[in-house]
Amino acid sequence: MAMLPERRIYVVNPMPEQMRADQRAALLELDTGTVGHHLEAGFMDGGMIPRIPGSKIVGTAVTVRITVPDSVMAHYALKFTRPGDVLLIDRGQDQRTCNWGGATIHAAAATGLEGVIVDGAVNDMDDAREAGLPIWARSISPVTTKYRGMGGEMNVPISCGGVAVAPGDAILADDNGVVVIPRDQLDEAIEGSLKWLAAERAFMERFRADPGLCYPDVTGATEIVEAALRAQSA
Repeated sequence: MAMLPERRIYVVNPMPEQMRADQRAALLELDTGTVGHHLEAGFMDGGMIPRIPGSKIVGTAVTVRITVPDSVMAHYALKFTRPGDVLLIDRGQDQRTCNWGGATIHAAAATGLEGVIVDGAVNDMDDAREAGLPIWARSISPVTTKYRGMGGEMNVPISCGGVAVAPGDAILADDNGVVVIPRDQLDEAIEGSLKWLAAERAFMERFRADPGLCYPDVTGATEIVEAALRAQSA
């Protein structure tokens, strides 16, 4: 009789390669809204709120999945996180209990972690502000998890904010939201987004020099609408 494979309660995979210094520097020049002019996908939903307004982080994704009321794996990940990493935690169906706050925040900041993104609940935002650890999360909750040893996975593909995240993906997060950029698309995404940024800056310089510019004429919106109107009336 065939036996079912033994369930692996804990999974710990190697740490991903971090993005290059030049890629990180380029992403820091951008914001998620500018990247949104270039990319169509990879943007977390609006429920992922920056809990310290004004925060901006860029880093390499280190992923954790804990879909039960347990905090062991989220804490264990701090044994490996490096400066330049962003920790993303998939809480699955457990959106009520918090496994990130207080002492964990200070311990995470001490590792040099860039920030934390939790698809679920967090707490102790006073500690986050004191430690200078940016956090994006779906909610705040006083209900905390325990060390129950119920399992978890590290550096596996996860879902966070409605987006698939793989270990090693590039993360850019700010007041406008969070974008996840797959490693193999990063250079192209940076190049395209920087072009948008340059064009936007050029327009702003033009507008400052001539505030009377008709915005839809400059952007091409006028031509699109009026050409369609002409076609409709022909």
